[in-house]
Amino acid sequence: MPTPRLDRRIASGTARNALGLALDDPHIVCADGFCLSVLAPADEFLLPAQTLEVGFPTRRPEPWRTWSTYVDPGSEDDDPTESVYLNVPVALVRDLIEAHGGEAPPIPRQRS
Repeated sequence: MPTPRLDRRIASGTARNALGLALDDPHIVCADGFCLSVLAPADEFLLPAQTLEVGFPTRRPEPWRTWSTYVDPGSEDDDPTESVYLNVPVALVRDLIEAHGGEAPPIPRQRS
């Protein structure tokens, strides 16, 4: 199943500003409407990325037993959709996206 946005993040990293915030939209929307934020290291020496930072999924990521081990200690313990997941293996992120039907095709921008 093609995952072009994820593949670009893995290969190129996530460009960030001086505060460490992503310069472009880090969200990946899946075919079934599931959405998550995916960030990769920006340092070229860490690319291609082996692990990713995943944030604020619109539903609890499954299998939860596996995903719960990656929750950032500072995240909301009782709400998986308000959590950040650190050092998540690329294969686990890819499996999650594929479980939700893969990446949704981009919506073309309309000129006004």
